[in-house]
Amino acid sequence: MRRIKKLAFGTDHAVIEIRNNVKKYLQEIDYEIEDFGFHGRGSCDYPDYALKVAKAVVNQKVDKGILICATGIGMSIAANKVKGTVAAVCWSEDTAKLAAKHNGANILCLGSRTATISEICSRIKIFLETSFEERHARRILKIKEIEKQSSKEG
Repeated sequence: MRRIKKLAFGTDHAVIEIRNNVKKYLQEIDYEIEDFGFHGRGSCDYPDYALKVAKAVVNQKVDKGILICATGIGMSIAANKVKGTVAAVCWSEDTAKLAAKHNGANILCLGSRTATISEICSRIKIFLETSFEERHARRILKIKEIEKQSSKEG
């Protein structure tokens, strides 16, 4: 049984053509979407949308986040700057599953130019339906300690 019900959804200009299809898919499989994505014409700056999604996730206004840009890389770099964010770029169903299961990722980052809509939707579904395995908690605590120490040195 799925516990995740509310998602923060952020996209940039590279996703204009597919964003509504992905959003519709998520709503069809019963997720509530808080849409922080780009809706205009022309270009935009993906860090603005990554920040909005990451803040919604770490402030627990949503259960998890989905970010999509051309490759997923820029969004993940920007989102991971927010303390408490674990944003993972996933290039396959396996990496989407492992990001949730082993890394406790709370944001999935995907590329609109590196996958089909079907592949994107499949990765999202797998990510959202995969639970974190507690046997990896020790490693996650070490990552959080690195984050904590780095912010003190900053």
